[in-house]
Amino acid sequence: MATRSELIKETPLIECHETTGLFRIRESDLEQFCGHLFQRYPEREWGSFFRFGFRRTSRGIALSFVSPLLPEPGDLDRQSGLTRFDAAYARRAFHAAASDDGLGLGVAHSHPEGCRTSPSLLDNDMDTYFSKQVESYTGGRPYASLIFSSNAKGELSFSGRVYDRGSWFGVRDLVTVGDRVRRIRSQLVSDTNKHGTGETAITNGRLRSLMGDASAARLADATVGVIGCSGTGSPAVEVLARAGVGSFVLVDPERLSVSNLERLHGSHFEHLRLDPKPYKVELMRSMIRRINPAAHVVSLVGNVLHENVIDRLVYADIVLGCTDSMHGRVALDELARNYLVASIDVGVRMGGRCGRIDEQVIEHALYGPTHPCLFCRKKVDAQRLAYELMPDTERHEREAQAEAARECGIDGDQYWQGRPRELHTVGYLTTVAGAMAAGYAEGVLTGTFSPPHPEHQFDFATPRFGVVSPPLKARESCGCLARMGWGDAARPHTNLAAPPHFGRRAVELGE
Repeated sequence: MATRSELIKETPLIECHETTGLFRIRESDLEQFCGHLFQRYPEREWGSFFRFGFRRTSRGIALSFVSPLLPEPGDLDRQSGLTRFDAAYARRAFHAAASDDGLGLGVAHSHPEGCRTSPSLLDNDMDTYFSKQVESYTGGRPYASLIFSSNAKGELSFSGRVYDRGSWFGVRDLVTVGDRVRRIRSQLVSDTNKHGTGETAITNGRLRSLMGDASAARLADATVGVIGCSGTGSPAVEVLARAGVGSFVLVDPERLSVSNLERLHGSHFEHLRLDPKPYKVELMRSMIRRINPAAHVVSLVGNVLHENVIDRLVYADIVLGCTDSMHGRVALDELARNYLVASIDVGVRMGGRCGRIDEQVIEHALYGPTHPCLFCRKKVDAQRLAYELMPDTERHEREAQAEAARECGIDGDQYWQGRPRELHTVGYLTTVAGAMAAGYAEGVLTGTFSPPHPEHQFDFATPRFGVVSPPLKARESCGCLARMGWGDAARPHTNLAAPPHFGRRAVELGE
């Protein structure tokens, strides 16, 4: 019988159209899955089918692990050192994939300890057959094939490819989501990352001395999404740019206004003289490039509900929610759960009376595949959510109906209960909140530290800061934990979508 090394070809016989795929999995799921795949280590292989969610984008395809379809006794040939699937096991997996849940089907197997994850002749034959069967059974959903290997030190290697709509795509990165967010590059892709060398290595030298060179390299290879680029978003962007983060996805629909100057990092008085005034994402891109000319920046003038915004954010390592809108927070929460994208939301609130400020609250919250949704947390104001999503014509009509009702002596609240109060904040508080969120992101990306709580508030105006960390528990009646990683297949079950007057696409200002 041929050995694995004799069957491997360094260049796969299956030609991949592009290497633009990404596979995302919870850290705990990867640990359990690899425990299964490596059970015959160090010399023998093992495998399993699995289900995954996905999103097709203009860049390729993003996959997210949902659950394994582990083999039963007799489903794999234990007499062989290689991975051989029984026909009955394969048919059972194909029938599972044919369900109406919208998920894709994949297969994963191990190569012996220390062996490269390049596909062999047998792997090519298997993938060619399985991909056609999955396409036939599911009506065209993707098929994925992943190969894992580990060395004597326990260091994980992988390669992967996806068959979708007649083409093969290489999986470039595997992203694990947990207390930290790791990005593992496929062994079939050469690492051309040049960030973090030369002048950059000097400018973030203090960070390197604290976190280490490996952490600095991880930040240089990371992509951070920032939704909202004003009071909290702009200081977060500045801190991350100075830390050496290599890529950004910036999202905000607004232009600079006069009142923004007090709290918008990267803005200057001369910007107020421009006509029209620059978009906030333009100012952020300019600030990043002045700090790190090598940084890659995608700027989108739009909303987190726009389709091309989601296409960009599903490739990010972590996303910061720096918007004060209710629908923005709900959308970030659903992005984190449906696509397994690690997210940190940041908010501030100030209040007072009689010329005294008695409330200066900062809040940070983790959204993601292990946390209950905002509805379970009782953080969604349905009235405010409806106000934000309705078109101006409906808003004006309701206000007019409420006024007419009051003139007739009728309670006008049934038509309109008034605009949500504007949240007044100032630069020193938003800067602290945004900078802390950026710091937490650095800790999660590098694994050097984690946020102390999944959600917490503290108040600058309260003795000992009045720190509160409420317990988080999903409601039994809520299905928020039932469809983790379902990708686009979860969209029929989401709580909101972009209304028609929002449009479908944000304006991309370039990279």
